Amino acid sequence: MKEEKAKQLLQKYLHGEANAAEIKQVEEWYGGLDRDRDKISQERKNALRDKMLDNIQSAISEKASKRHSGLNSYLFKIAAAVLMITSIGLLYWKLDNQPIAPSSQIVTTTLAGEHKKIILADGSEIIMEPSSKISYPSKFEGKIRKIVLTEGEAFFTIAHDEQHPFQVQLDADLAVKVLGTSFRIKAYQASQNVEVLVATGKVAVQQKEKTLGVLTKNQSLLYSKQTQQSSRIAAKNNTSVAITFQGSSLHEVTQQLAYVYNIKIILNDKTLIPLKTTATFNSTQNPEEILDILCRLHHIRYSTIEKNTVFKIHK
Repeated sequence: MKEEKAKQLLQKYLHGEANAAEIKQVEEWYGGLDRDRDKISQERKNALRDKMLDNIQSAISEKASKRHSGLNSYLFKIAAAVLMITSIGLLYWKLDNQPIAPSSQIVTTTLAGEHKKIILADGSEIIMEPSSKISYPSKFEGKIRKIVLTEGEAFFTIAHDEQHPFQVQLDADLAVKVLGTSFRIKAYQASQNVEVLVATGKVAVQQKEKTLGVLTKNQSLLYSKQTQQSSRIAAKNNTSVAITFQGSSLHEVTQQLAYVYNIKIILNDKTLIPLKTTATFNSTQNPEEILDILCRLHHIRYSTIEKNTVFKIHK
């Protein structure tokens, strides 16, 4: 029923001008009003509650002063409903016809002994371990790509995006912030410790505004919920990560390797930049080994400027 027709019908009912069919239609509608309201989410009810009450109370007072005192309670409720709807433009009917979009958050859990792989909207990958729970948006919006690890353990391989940092929110006001890297988080609620272990790249572990530590490849941070203290230790049995290039330019390859290993690679000769590479390496390999393979592939050379940190590729 259109809004204007609904108003006219309800006004006819109030003034005793409605015929039998119209009276039945209004009373059936009113009888189902509470049932319709039950379908409306609590959030929507709360959002309208105060405004509705103000409109109903003022409308009832005004209408009651003009009507005879014998107005029965049933008709009185109808009048309140009519005036409420008139005053806020049939808001409930519009909400039913144009419902608020459901939350875009997706919650995924794993059972004991179960593993799951999640591919996020940005291409990032999460491997969930048993008895874990993760909440994430169907599409990232805003400057920060944010998800929540509510319970358990997961391994993250995050797509690199300098303009949109990635953040994993944890219990105890902890957060792991990265640009794009691979790392594992162990955060079971029954455990007294939270552990963050970096496989490739660099991550920052924060508690509110305080940085507890910045971790690079093969480093981990252990946070005690009981003492609220953290410590950095060398990682043990770290997860290996495939480093894959499909027709990538040498410039793209060196950028990715620099990020994965937290090193600097210099390409002074611009003619080397477009050289294409298709290969798969493993994060357990050291950067010198990978650079040696790349240089052999393209018949070029590399040299070490600062041991384990700065490298130069040349002809």
